[in-house]
Amino acid sequence: MSNDIDIHEYLNWLEKSIVDEYFNYYEYSDFNNIQPIGSGNFGRVSRAKWKDSDAIFALKSFVNLKLTLKEIVNEIKLQKKLDYHPNILRFYGITKIGCGKN
Repeated sequence: MSNDIDIHEYLNWLEKSIVDEYFNYYEYSDFNNIQPIGSGNFGRVSRAKWKDSDAIFALKSFVNLKLTLKEIVNEIKLQKKLDYHPNILRFYGITKIGCGKN
């Protein structure tokens, strides 16, 4: 039961952060030329172009959101606290892969 409460708490935080513009929400369909970079225990990282621009993003996708939701929220909070550093990828926002896509 406690785990379910935590999951809802973190989902609510993510949704509120998008509404409050703490970070951006991007439509997954706005990304193209998606190419895998690597993978690990929690998921995969892909390289993608955004819309019709030359902007390149690294997209992190997670295998099991329930197991990693707390870690995702904590990582976002830490990234937002850091000042810009050339050796740290900047967090721009979040997207959601539609049903039936991987």
